[in-house]
Amino acid sequence: MDLFIIIKLSIAILSCTIFFCLYRAILGPTTADRIIGINVVGTKAVAALVFLAAIFQKTSFLDIAMLYAMLIYVTTLAFVKYLEQRDLGE
Repeated sequence: MDLFIIIKLSIAILSCTIFFCLYRAILGPTTADRIIGINVVGTKAVAALVFLAAIFQKTSFLDIAMLYAMLIYVTTLAFVKYLEQRDLGE
């Protein structure tokens, strides 16, 4: 099988699984489920960008993927810190 076909199939599978993670992020029973769902969606998007960089042979896609991964990390930490300080009434 050609490498590009495998990469395109991987992108398609990642795109399909993103919808399952979005479902968990929207309808998650707890706040932790929602945070993890959003984080996994971002991680899968970074993986898709890396695959697209391999297909189009553009290193700029790798730079964008790296910046997006750092943004996801910092955003997740900030949101968890915010929820930690907020009184949840429990």
